[in-house]
Amino acid sequence: MKGWEVELIVARGDREQRAAARDTDRGLLRRVRGGVYVLAGDVAGLRIEELHLVAMRALASATERPLLFSHQSAAVAHGLPVLGPHLARVHVTVERAGDRYFERAAGHVFAVRDEEVVEVGGLLLTAIGRTVVDVAGSGTFEEGVVTADAALAAGLSRELLEQAVDLAGPRRAWRRIQDVVAFADGAAQSPGESVSRVTMRELGLRPVLQHRMSDRRGVIGDADFWFPEEEVAGEFDGFVKFLDPRYAPAGAGRKVYDEKIREDRGRAVTKGWARWGWVEARSRRLLGAVLHRAGVRVPRLVR
Repeated sequence: MKGWEVELIVARGDREQRAAARDTDRGLLRRVRGGVYVLAGDVAGLRIEELHLVAMRALASATERPLLFSHQSAAVAHGLPVLGPHLARVHVTVERAGDRYFERAAGHVFAVRDEEVVEVGGLLLTAIGRTVVDVAGSGTFEEGVVTADAALAAGLSRELLEQAVDLAGPRRAWRRIQDVVAFADGAAQSPGESVSRVTMRELGLRPVLQHRMSDRRGVIGDADFWFPEEEVAGEFDGFVKFLDPRYAPAGAGRKVYDEKIREDRGRAVTKGWARWGWVEARSRRLLGAVLHRAGVRVPRLVR
């Protein structure tokens, strides 16, 4: 079940709330926020992003006035990845400081134009471009790049993203927002690739993304990263690639086998091959060492 599909149970009045509290104690219900519950079985096993959607819908149902969901909450609702510990609270944007206080919610005070607002699933959200700007302004450079890369990969044009920066106007972290937008690249196909790009930037590297490899048998596939001077290919491997049915429909074993065949063919047409995971992607020392061993000249190698 998805976060959009989970039925919300709104307990109105003392009698309904006492009954909901009893069912919560018995493990039948789960409290989302004051007066709003869900069946415990409906949310069992849901990813944090799906649970966050449930929390957004619960807040909207418990509030009389329309809410504008923004920042990391809007990113989740748009299907964009969010990095960092930002999903513990729902994020909304208000124009007056006195309107920003909600239970389990973070209120951000900014002006928002009509053209920066869209409706998705009955919720008002900041548009994708504005959402990227807000995420980049409220998080780290790395967090901003993860969301910005994904927005471009999902079809947002660079022109519209740059327009969103102009519409949002100057604010704190303005320079970081501009840096994120300038660095963003829709060719990155996963958060792990985006994080790897940021770390490579710190190492002084700017690889080619999604380099097409071929041999006598035909197309081998695209390498996540390509270092043309050294003719070295690089691949980020997250566990999702092998365990998520969306990416491994025939199962993890078949996916591992297919990747092994692909790598063998790729090694035959390159001078080096590097693979890494999340731990290396977030460490200059570790990722630099992996690339160095594969034959890449790393300008800012950390020893």
